[in-house]
Amino acid sequence: MWLLDKVSEFLRERNEALARDRNDALARDRTGAQADLELQAATTILLIEAAYGDTEYLWREHRAILKGLEREFGLGRKEILELLGRANEIRPPVVKLADVTDVLRERYTPEQRRELVRLLWSVIEADGIVEEWEESFADHVARAVGLGAEEARSARRTR
Repeated sequence: MWLLDKVSEFLRERNEALARDRNDALARDRTGAQADLELQAATTILLIEAAYGDTEYLWREHRAILKGLEREFGLGRKEILELLGRANEIRPPVVKLADVTDVLRERYTPEQRRELVRLLWSVIEADGIVEEWEESFADHVARAVGLGAEEARSARRTR
């Protein structure tokens, strides 16, 4: 019985650790409905734009996007790659950045929008260098989704 107890304890602790790693903050909209393709694509477009901010889309930024989408939406690798492909096809100039941020502002709560900006910063800082344009982009997105300056700074610090 001792071995069974140890195995059960190990599995419980492992599941708790996995649950902590998986945030799911953006998996639902402000009404509690599952985030649909529009909401997922809008989020992904912002992350892709942030990754291209320093003109090079590096593997570290790609990995930050993959991990962020997996954690926030609870998506599998195949679903994430499909989402990235779709978002890449419609990113600016195909869609306006203002339209993307409007969707996010209207459909996420203020707390979810702070989480979105935190995720944006994780992509920006993934390569270890923050360019002036990237910082301006993150500030612009934070304002466009309805966050104040202090909320935006707080989102960056909690990364």
